[in-house]
Amino acid sequence: MELLDNCYWRDAELAGLQFTANRFLQREIRPHRHVGFTLAVCDTELQVRTPAGLTVVPPGTLLRIAPQVWHSVQARSAPWREDAMYCSFAVARCVSPADAGGAQVQPVEGDAALAIFPQSSAARDFIECHRLLREAARSGNEEPGTLGRTLLRQRLAQWMPLQAADPPEAQPGVALALDSGDDRVNRLYELIASGFHQRLTLDGLADAVGWHPVHLQRRFKSAWGFTPHELLVGHRIEYARNLIAGGARVTYAAHAAGFSDQSHLHKTFLSTYAVVPGEYRRLSALDALQPPSARNGIVE
Repeated sequence: MELLDNCYWRDAELAGLQFTANRFLQREIRPHRHVGFTLAVCDTELQVRTPAGLTVVPPGTLLRIAPQVWHSVQARSAPWREDAMYCSFAVARCVSPADAGGAQVQPVEGDAALAIFPQSSAARDFIECHRLLREAARSGNEEPGTLGRTLLRQRLAQWMPLQAADPPEAQPGVALALDSGDDRVNRLYELIASGFHQRLTLDGLADAVGWHPVHLQRRFKSAWGFTPHELLVGHRIEYARNLIAGGARVTYAAHAAGFSDQSHLHKTFLSTYAVVPGEYRRLSALDALQPPSARNGIVE
């Protein structure tokens, strides 16, 4: 992935809350998922694909993607800018308790997996929070940081359903699979989710469920929205990310996750998360500020 500009930071006073500000040269972000919610505003129209289908997100609109939802992004034009925040239920409750101020979640369009906030005020407030906190992170000036944190604490309960039940947690090698209605499609997902660190081929997967490879590819993508290879790489990069967050060396993470070498992991990591593995590892030390259920790291 080529980036014109990128910034990844975490706010220690907000329980290690994660933020990114990126300007992308290429239009596509590969399929991936996050432990917590993704909140983002972009300056171009996006097509966001999930297992439920394709959603068009207008430019300058606040988007929310739920935890553990596989998604890919296609931008209408390039270069394009994305300001984003990644926040789990547990961290959100530390930052903005559900009963604080009696705030109500703003109306959204979409569903529990992917929602769009039609109100321009939602995107405007999010961008202002993001701007203030980025300025504080860059300059070390605490005045914008204090203003940004205050606004975020006031608005977060309007953007996230803090009183909802916690989603199930994904464990390494264990699938949180939706029921496709077809046992063989479900079986394929389980094989990928548990065997991603090994060498898997389309022919081998087809043999395992008794389908022709072409038929398998068509049925799997129809159910999941993504090809088997896309989710195979998605599981590998997710596992590598968790190892790196837990303190593993990048070379070890690449081998353990099934990548051919460190260079392959580096390129895939950057094209998925818009941050290099070493920087992600350095800032993951702030996971200690988060509740255990919110952390990405695998500690062995």
